[in-house]
Amino acid sequence: MNFDDIKSAWDKAPEGKVTVPKTIDELKHAALPLDKIKRNMKKELLLQIAAIIFLAFVPQICNYKPSLNLPFYSVYILLVITSIYFFGRFYFFYKRISTISLNTKDALYEVNYDIRLNMELYKMFCYMLFPFLFIQVGLYLINERYDHFVNLIQSGIPEHSFYLFFIVFTAVAFTLLHFSAVYWLKAYYSKYANEIEDILKQLKEE
Repeated sequence: MNFDDIKSAWDKAPEGKVTVPKTIDELKHAALPLDKIKRNMKKELLLQIAAIIFLAFVPQICNYKPSLNLPFYSVYILLVITSIYFFGRFYFFYKRISTISLNTKDALYEVNYDIRLNMELYKMFCYMLFPFLFIQVGLYLINERYDHFVNLIQSGIPEHSFYLFFIVFTAVAFTLLHFSAVYWLKAYYSKYANEIEDILKQLKEE
């Protein structure tokens, strides 16, 4: 039963005889966590755009060596292109859930599916950012110890030491990124998505 069905039943029944089903109340409650998800998406989009703009000025802020500017901005352009693609996907998702009307269980199921799908897309976006951020952090470390790195390269880097450092650094960086993404996703989206899923379970039991 949706809101139109209730209105029709209300018009046909004697005054005071129609009882609004509990399911409609549950559907109304589902709009609350959905509103929180939309609000967090809007805040995060603004935060990420600000972060990307800030990154463009890192070479000037950190006084990068001229030789590091080309690799930095080459990676930065790829980062911007990747971000624009995912931002576009998230924007269309935001517009879709902003216009949908939660007046039937089918609509709520559709919203729940969209939220779960975009949460997986969000995690994929975080993982795709890893190589870009990894390279940018590497460039920052090289810039901070530029003379040391130049001397190290000129004197020859022992292969086993380089591979060991690379593996450890990559593993630590990826682990930090993974748990940061999981924590952020849980704090900003998962708990509200779970609330919607709980409402769906309640509607299914009725």
